[in-house]
Amino acid sequence: MRTAFSLALAVALALPSLARAQLSSAVAPAPAPAPIETPPEMTADEAATVLDEQEAPADQGTIDALVAQQVKQNEQLVTNSQKILNWGGYVDFGFFVPQSDGSGYVQDYGHARYPNLSNYSWVFLGDLLAPAVNSRGEVADLGSAPGVDRFDSVNSRGAPGFIVNEVNLRLGARPAPNAIITTSVNFTPRTGSNFSLGDVFDLDLAQLEWLPTTSQRTSIFVGKMESVLGIEYRDRKSDHRFGVTPSLIARYTTGTALGVKVRSKFGEDDWLVIAAAVTNGSNTTEQFHFYDEVDSNAGKTGSARLSIRLPLPFSLEVGFSGSYGPQDRTTTNTHPMWFFGPDLLADIGPVALKAEWLRGRSAGDPTQDVYQLDLHGGGFLEADVMATGSFGLLGRIEYRDAFVALDPSRAYVTKSWRATAGVRWVATRWAALKAEYLYNGEYGAVPHVRNNVATSSLVLSY
Repeated sequence: MRTAFSLALAVALALPSLARAQLSSAVAPAPAPAPIETPPEMTADEAATVLDEQEAPADQGTIDALVAQQVKQNEQLVTNSQKILNWGGYVDFGFFVPQSDGSGYVQDYGHARYPNLSNYSWVFLGDLLAPAVNSRGEVADLGSAPGVDRFDSVNSRGAPGFIVNEVNLRLGARPAPNAIITTSVNFTPRTGSNFSLGDVFDLDLAQLEWLPTTSQRTSIFVGKMESVLGIEYRDRKSDHRFGVTPSLIARYTTGTALGVKVRSKFGEDDWLVIAAAVTNGSNTTEQFHFYDEVDSNAGKTGSARLSIRLPLPFSLEVGFSGSYGPQDRTTTNTHPMWFFGPDLLADIGPVALKAEWLRGRSAGDPTQDVYQLDLHGGGFLEADVMATGSFGLLGRIEYRDAFVALDPSRAYVTKSWRATAGVRWVATRWAALKAEYLYNGEYGAVPHVRNNVATSSLVLSY
């Protein structure tokens, strides 16, 4: 954008000079003509008339036409030189220290804790994704659970270390005043093995936003786009998130999906916002058990959110959202998958409050190796405080009560809670340093798992 502005300014400054040059060339007197030798048959008066006609300047109409043509050419030059493509992104560099081996679960050997689950070959207690180290939700280690072969992206095995969490590149174009094209690509350098690179990339946004009305308060999105569930999708990226890590329920609501979405804003200060989407699958994150980018069944998932800004002395937004559709990763439409829950956003001076609660279920399909889910409940309450213009504090408390299983091979029982404390320092407009400590706890019959994490993130935006 700065390049386009600089070009426009340069052309604007050059415009008067160009016009004067053109005008001078148009009205400058012609070179002095050679002396006219009067033919014997031409009188002196006739010769003077010929000389006056050769030295006469162009008329005013010709001058005005030339100036108008030059102005039009300069305006066209500025228009053609404007870049409609904008780019940006960030580098997210971090350091983390995990507890124990970095994994978030233990095995229930011999079904000692949950004898009622003896029909499963393996039972695991805890939360696979609790010891998160970055905004992507990647964990310090996925452990060495039997019976599966998973891609362990960090695979620290309990060791502290530096990590390039993510390099993000965003491209945006506005080919028309009411159309915006947006893409977002993430690059994640990781350890390779067996003579292969571990570096990967993923495309998390590829959408067209069309604003069909004059007020531009209604948007129609087409492509791979952000969720309408809850509120956490708004700050899922490192440069938007106040802290470092996502919540325990972000895995259900912050994934991007392929489809169509409509969002409309109503009333003064957009006090009412309604959004709805039809997508291939749910908005779970890609690393979790439930995600289907290219759909494997004919049915589609519908989701919607309604939010209201209440007329109070401070900003308060209350919302409710939900989704319903066929189970991801199955070829039939007979197994439904649904989520619903309320959320809240408030800004009270330097304090921002966020809260969300979610419940969900999917029946699973063991004939196609598709997991079942019973999310009995999960939620968080977070407070972000800017103590000064550049220094902030974060506090979050949350829980997740869920049962995930693949009959008859394995089951995961989660009754976990987490307390997160963090700090944030904005060094410049393009650099922010953040740090968090995550204390992960369990309750009920689930034993304590030593999986606390200290993590940090230096986000360099461009």
